[in-house]
Amino acid sequence: MNHYYSKNNDNLDSNEKIIRVKIFDKNFHFITDNGVFSKSGLDFGSRLLVETVIGINCTDVLDLGCGYGPIGIVYKQFNNNSNVIMSDVNNRALGLARKNSESNKLDMNIIESDGFELINQNFDLIITNPPIRTGKKKIYQLFHDSHAHLNEEGTLIFVINKQQGAMSAIKFCEGIYNVVNVINKKSGFYIIQCIKWLTKLRRCDKILKCDRMRIFCMLVLENNELMGWFCELQNRKIRKNKRKKKLFAS
Repeated sequence: MNHYYSKNNDNLDSNEKIIRVKIFDKNFHFITDNGVFSKSGLDFGSRLLVETVIGINCTDVLDLGCGYGPIGIVYKQFNNNSNVIMSDVNNRALGLARKNSESNKLDMNIIESDGFELINQNFDLIITNPPIRTGKKKIYQLFHDSHAHLNEEGTLIFVINKQQGAMSAIKFCEGIYNVVNVINKKSGFYIIQCIKWLTKLRRCDKILKCDRMRIFCMLVLENNELMGWFCELQNRKIRKNKRKKKLFAS
């Protein structure tokens, strides 16, 4: 199955077919083929992901590891004013994504890139159903690199199954992003939202209880980045106390 995530898989016999998908009130049709992920139909994780994110309207959006394009195309259909880029390393998948964007009458920017290797811009939203079978090292690199390609207050949203390491992925992302939330989950699949703020002090009014300290933090924001780390420590203490309260309550 590694051929899903490799550059060239033209040695595989081609057997294109059309699948039909309905997301809420809209119908879609996609051409799939051998050598692409979920060729028989939209997989559960991708469906849950796209149904969760289509209500989040952003200007610049990246569908990272787009495959034959269902996530990016569905998002674009529901958010036609968004500039959606789809990227993948798999040439056959990219060819299908181009066909599918045309057949669904959408103007999409589709590029070949292994992760962020050939991506030189930042985004408000990065969406991905990460290639779990490439291993933890690879997908964690994608989570890490996404941070550098997000605008301030930009968001990475991905889907991962609990049995495939959802909880450890959350812990990893908490070491990179200012806020990490589970915004949806169903049948063992977690939709995880990671928000980037350029300064950890950005939302200190939600961390500190003392208004005087909050005002002081905001005044020194531009001149003393270390105060951001102080706020982050307060945030961690609050989260730790909340976990203790839940433990004792149970």
